[in-house]
Amino acid sequence: MQPEQATSAREKEAIEHVRKLKGFYQHLITYLIVIAGLLIANLILTPEYLWSLWAALGWGIGIASHAVRTFKPFTLFGPEWEKKQVEKRLKKKP
Repeated sequence: MQPEQATSAREKEAIEHVRKLKGFYQHLITYLIVIAGLLIANLILTPEYLWSLWAALGWGIGIASHAVRTFKPFTLFGPEWEKKQVEKRLKKKP
């Protein structure tokens, strides 16, 4: 029996979540290192204009999006929403 077949659905879900976490943290660490480097370069080369903030903002939006997909703090159209919509539709029918 192969190890993949022995794992349950719950274990596969846990493994997938850990992989998503790892990807998010790698993304975050890369962001912090690159933005810090850009900020240092910015302060040395052109301290009168902080252009590195634009890179931080743009990439920061991507980080925030990745965090929402990874941690799922809310689900706009998730299973609960679907359930409520079905119940609402069923109540309307004669």
